[in-house]
Amino acid sequence: MKDIYKFEEVLNDLMDYFILGDPHCLLDYKKQYNLPDDLLTEFTTNETGDKVVEDGIIVPLSGVENYPYIIYFNLSGAIPELLKEENQLQVQQEGYCLKVENEEIYLYTMPYLKRFTEGQVENLKKYRMANIKLKNGWYSVHILGGLTVQHSGLEPTFEFVIKPSMGKPEYKANIAYSYRINA
Repeated sequence: MKDIYKFEEVLNDLMDYFILGDPHCLLDYKKQYNLPDDLLTEFTTNETGDKVVEDGIIVPLSGVENYPYIIYFNLSGAIPELLKEENQLQVQQEGYCLKVENEEIYLYTMPYLKRFTEGQVENLKKYRMANIKLKNGWYSVHILGGLTVQHSGLEPTFEFVIKPSMGKPEYKANIAYSYRINA
């Protein structure tokens, strides 16, 4: 298993949001709590949005500018790319917890929540390239954002530092935190 995964040209589908999580876990959560297919409206108009984050089902990134992003999933325990001297850290947030039930996580976008069904999850898995395999269980997630040195110069980047946890980590993140990067 690799320890650091890199994806290039990851887009946010013209909405200022990214979502990290196991989409099947969210689908199971939706069924368990009898939520509507339109999770976008449900999460933005009710307390359900906060609860799904606190329960470790999704990790939201709001305020995301419309750039193509470099995405790192860092499982290595080594110094994150964005903390290296040549790069520019602009935003960071610790304290997220993430539950994995289907041995994979994806970075996806808000439009997928509009009609969150089995078919939509299959589309998400087919078209969203920023994904990795992980063992089922609980993880703590630390998010870093900023600019990293790439072939073409400084590029907008998000890095997810993901560490396994014996049980559900304490949720301490600020759900309203803005991940706006200045490029």
